[in-house]
Amino acid sequence: MRDLLTGTLLTFARQARQAARDPGPFYVLPMLPAQLMTVVFIALFERIATLDRFGDTGYAEFLVPGVVVLVALLGAGATSSSLAADLRGGFFLRLRLLRSPIGAQLSGRLLFEAVRLLPGTAVVLAVGLAFGAQARNGLAGILVVMALVALLGVAFTGIFYAVAIRTRDPQTPFTLQPLGLPLAFLSTALVPLAVMPQWARTLAQLNPVTVVVDGSREAMLGQLWSAELGWSVAVLAAWTVLGVLLARAALARDMARS
Repeated sequence: MRDLLTGTLLTFARQARQAARDPGPFYVLPMLPAQLMTVVFIALFERIATLDRFGDTGYAEFLVPGVVVLVALLGAGATSSSLAADLRGGFFLRLRLLRSPIGAQLSGRLLFEAVRLLPGTAVVLAVGLAFGAQARNGLAGILVVMALVALLGVAFTGIFYAVAIRTRDPQTPFTLQPLGLPLAFLSTALVPLAVMPQWARTLAQLNPVTVVVDGSREAMLGQLWSAELGWSVAVLAAWTVLGVLLARAALARDMARS
């Protein structure tokens, strides 16, 4: 366990140094789509909140706790590139010869994935608050939302790692990033279920991102510790476990072939 913890921290530090050399893809790009959508959607669709089926909140208040999940959905997986490069370059084989815990290469990268999404999440929330959003639970609610986004990024990254390990190509995992768009648009991130057509409402109800968004929205606008938040954490935990299992299985097969 001590070796795993040490390896995790060393991998985290290594990823942080790589990101410091090229911060754009790691810190800036994840927040840009969500920031742009916050400004544009509030300007264009603010009157949607006047619909009877919308509810009693303004559109900015409704949008910001949902659109912020795009930081994770469109920004996750950046560390999969270095994972594929390390596999291709023989770094994992050297670790195996040194009897270093291979799992630390995944856990350290996942930890960095969570941390690197926090600055972008904070910027998107700040912009949203400037454009009329509210944080009725204050700083505590904002911190909960930031934690949910970080956990969502970790959960979503598992599939990037599985593809990176399978292909050993640093570029291939990034072809998965557009998957974040349907996950966001077919959820309650941008509009409530009540104003969706029936087919979209059905898909949104089955979409795990909807559960996360509902927890985020409750944390900012409703009860800080709510049933929605509990379901969000449960869904993210299950999603993370599934992603890690996929990545570990892919890594075990890769190591067996080496």
